[in-house]
Amino acid sequence: RGPAVQHRDYLSRSWRWGEMTEPLLASSVVGGDPVAPPLEPLAAEGEAAGAAVAPAPAAAEATADAPPAYSFKAFAMELGLGRFVAALEAADLLGNYVDTCESPLTLFAPSDEAFARLGALPDDLQVLRELLCVHITLGSLSHAELLNTRSITTISQQTHHVVLADDGQKVLQVGSASLERTDVQLPDGRGVLHVIDSVMCCIRLLQNCRYEQVWNKTVRPSPKVGLAGEWRKSQDELHAILIHCDTWQPRFQGLRGSVVPLGGGGSTGEKTHKSFQDGTVHFSELLILEKPPEMSKKKRKKPEDQLADGSMSQQPALDGNQSSNYRIMFSLYRRFEPADGAAP
Repeated sequence: RGPAVQHRDYLSRSWRWGEMTEPLLASSVVGGDPVAPPLEPLAAEGEAAGAAVAPAPAAAEATADAPPAYSFKAFAMELGLGRFVAALEAADLLGNYVDTCESPLTLFAPSDEAFARLGALPDDLQVLRELLCVHITLGSLSHAELLNTRSITTISQQTHHVVLADDGQKVLQVGSASLERTDVQLPDGRGVLHVIDSVMCCIRLLQNCRYEQVWNKTVRPSPKVGLAGEWRKSQDELHAILIHCDTWQPRFQGLRGSVVPLGGGGSTGEKTHKSFQDGTVHFSELLILEKPPEMSKKKRKKPEDQLADGSMSQQPALDGNQSSNYRIMFSLYRRFEPADGAAP
């Protein structure tokens, strides 16, 4: 890549060897994660369905003076976020989650211009739901609170890294999007909304590898990762990073073939990388370089481990008592080339 190129991690998701994720809306039941609830089946047709929803006259009189129910659609339409509302409706997340969630929410709403730039929404309902769920987090996070955190986790368990762009404008960036308008309070304390300049990128695992793998061999079957949303073809790369399950330490040098540029201008210089086609990244040459702990013997530190001040490197090492269980984390990195004369 060269010393003048900087990489910044924007968003990531991790999976354990051989562990497939549950469908997004069902994982709240299976794993207890606070994600979107499963959708209710439609009422049956006929008199039974009509009787189930028709209120008694007394109940109708009692609700006549009640305040109108909360409607995010009406609120967002006044803000000019019609395409965001339409996408939530298409994914069946508006009335089934956003309007009814008992917890305050933080919504990162792409502008209409961002949706227009994206083009057509995914045809697959599950993909559309996952794409929209990376724009929602539990809890109300103001701009000031976002400034004081390094990352947030969405209801789909994707992590967005939060950084203040150092381009002179000091714009707050969450994941792959920048905040255009902040701290729009939702009615009745239901949370906060931030308008963003792009549809955030969603990382989806399409094919996982086997639970057991062989050191110094290519990972089989090779992982496939699907991307939805928006990314920068000339700057973005998808990285696979090895994470040790016991220590949660990343082993950045633990994999080979772990970087795939998402278009032209990537680190390989190719217009279209052979491992990235039609929104799918295929890590076909992923090879495990990290030696399992039981194969590692304690050795005296080598001279190259010595730092400039004479001390020894403090990078944690795995001992033989720790397991050889790992996760793979997939992270979207953005390449930056400093301006002329700027420090790399």
